[in-house]
Amino acid sequence: MTKITQAFIFAAGRGERMRPLTDTIPKPLVKIKNKAIIDYAIEKLDQIPSIKKIIINGFYLAEQIEEHIKKLKNPKIVFSREMEKIETGGGLVFAKDEIDLTKPLLTVNGDVLWQENASDLELLCNAWDPLECDILLGLKRSEDYLGYDGVGDFEIIQDRLFRLPDLAMNYAFVGLQIINPKILKQAPKDLPGDLPRKCFSMSHFYRSAVGEGGLVHRIKAVELAGKYFHIDNVDAVKFTEKNF
Repeated sequence: MTKITQAFIFAAGRGERMRPLTDTIPKPLVKIKNKAIIDYAIEKLDQIPSIKKIIINGFYLAEQIEEHIKKLKNPKIVFSREMEKIETGGGLVFAKDEIDLTKPLLTVNGDVLWQENASDLELLCNAWDPLECDILLGLKRSEDYLGYDGVGDFEIIQDRLFRLPDLAMNYAFVGLQIINPKILKQAPKDLPGDLPRKCFSMSHFYRSAVGEGGLVHRIKAVELAGKYFHIDNVDAVKFTEKNF
């Protein structure tokens, strides 16, 4: 298994679809079974001995995220406070001084919630091969992603990954991935030779990797085994409370 030494939890988003719940609390701090969603992810990361640093970013109601982290008293956690909306890709660039750019980085969406018998994080780590890819995605079949009603993000055909615009696809990205931080050098720029654009999503890298016929290059995927919940509105919170 590849020893992953660093992780990044995206916790800066507004959570628009969860309003009015997120008018007063950031989405990662929404509680399921009396525990903040983000705490479930932190606990799972803490179960991987090789991880020595967990970077968590914050922008929307960042003071609540920061205060929550302080109460955890986890020496591994570093908080990256953003001063403006810069999205997931921008958040990584902003925190680049905290990231070892020579080693793989495990990233976790701050609102991902899952149950498992075996560790899906270890499954990802075992599948990571820097010679084969720059990004390794954790996917679930759309039909198995509880609460998910989207059209999917990717298709897997004969072990090859495809991203097919305007077509429904069988696999959805659940918010777990490993990246080679060198991809941050490929961050979009406003003008040639300019500094990297401050605000951009990780989806920039997914789109950039799509070649002819929708075949995705330098990105691989693993179908995860756990039970995943898609929490994107208040009703989904109630559903997850009942079924988690």
